[in-house]
Amino acid sequence: MKKLIVCISLIGFIGLFYLFNNEEYSNKIAVMIEKNGTYEESNKIPTKGYELNKEKSICSNVEDISYSNNKLTLSNLSKDKTSCYLYFDETKSGKVLKELGLESNGETNNFDGTACGDSSCTYQENGVYEVEDDFGTSYYFRGTIDNNWVKFGKDSEGKDIWWRIIRINGDGTIRLIYVGTGDNVPDVNEDATDVITNQNFNAGTNDNMYVGYEYQSGQVHGNGTKSNALTQLNTWFSTNLADEFAEGNGRIDKNAGFCNDRSNSTNKSASWLEKMIDTGGAGGTTTYYGAYLRLANGLKLPTLKCSTNDHKDQDYFTYTGATGIKQNRTSATITGTKSLDYPVGLITADEVAFLGGVWNVNNTGYWLYTGKEYWTMSPSAATVASVVRVNSSGSFLSWNNVFNSSGLRPVINLKADTQFTGHGVADDPYVVKEAN
Repeated sequence: MKKLIVCISLIGFIGLFYLFNNEEYSNKIAVMIEKNGTYEESNKIPTKGYELNKEKSICSNVEDISYSNNKLTLSNLSKDKTSCYLYFDETKSGKVLKELGLESNGETNNFDGTACGDSSCTYQENGVYEVEDDFGTSYYFRGTIDNNWVKFGKDSEGKDIWWRIIRINGDGTIRLIYVGTGDNVPDVNEDATDVITNQNFNAGTNDNMYVGYEYQSGQVHGNGTKSNALTQLNTWFSTNLADEFAEGNGRIDKNAGFCNDRSNSTNKSASWLEKMIDTGGAGGTTTYYGAYLRLANGLKLPTLKCSTNDHKDQDYFTYTGATGIKQNRTSATITGTKSLDYPVGLITADEVAFLGGVWNVNNTGYWLYTGKEYWTMSPSAATVASVVRVNSSGSFLSWNNVFNSSGLRPVINLKADTQFTGHGVADDPYVVKEAN
């Protein structure tokens, strides 16, 4: 049995043909790329915005074909002279990005410093970048940008609700964060509240269970009892967006969820990230949670994959009617908790890092900065329950007791087939069209 791995990040058809035609193999490959619903032959394997269609792709003498991280793998070749017809489909998120009239700047690994558009930041990185999440390629809006404004919904007083796009999720849904209401939000924030209210995350502090968006006594990854933050968000959603979430009619997605990553350790050593084994999280045990270990521990390794151990469905909070989303490049479906009354959450600490923030480093230059402090939904680290928040100067604050009060900025996800007018800039925002 043989296994051939071809690295294709910079290799086109000619390079592949050469690799497949050496002394051991005399093989041929054809590449078909989806464009506007049809397939066209290409002399290159795509590296952005596409995924291998395994059902259509055919290779003779090969047991399995896979494509990940710009690597094409042919597993268990039974003989030489293998021929392949490879079909690549546009990803859902890639289609959404294209429909918004935007392009990706590719990947970035610069998370040890702040990102914005001027010399006050470590990196002048601005625009749309990409990284894998649990469901595919996610496109996130980083640095100083002004092309992610969205106007969607009305508040209880009939005022427009303004949002900004955090990212396009791997399944093509569009994640938004609340900005405010009124006519002048993009201009001078005169009418913007930025947060819907100030609220403690939970009332209790003497037990690690209180870092949960929902929690259950005695369980590290439990749910069932709503946090104070969730209770307040539910009230706001039911008052302002319930009509926009009519089953089968509204534009708000019911499957995309919100990550309350409670994977943890009693040791803040970097080795935990490799072991991925819970050793803390119970009672009053001093515990270091995933976001802290990734972002505040000298590593600066944010991720958009929820829960770095075996508790993805318990830490990925979803609506009660969620039917699940297929996990990227696997047959598994992530359904999440299916416990939320409404599909509403908060931004995660990892998402803030992707957008340009750094733990305990000020950044007033990136688009997420508002001058107000607000909660994320990422547990932090302490001898008492704490959750990460973004402070008024734009930096992370660790060790923030859940009993303290901070702002709430609702986060929702729009369906992947949502249609817009406008161009996403402040004076011509994306405006969500009504569903048919």
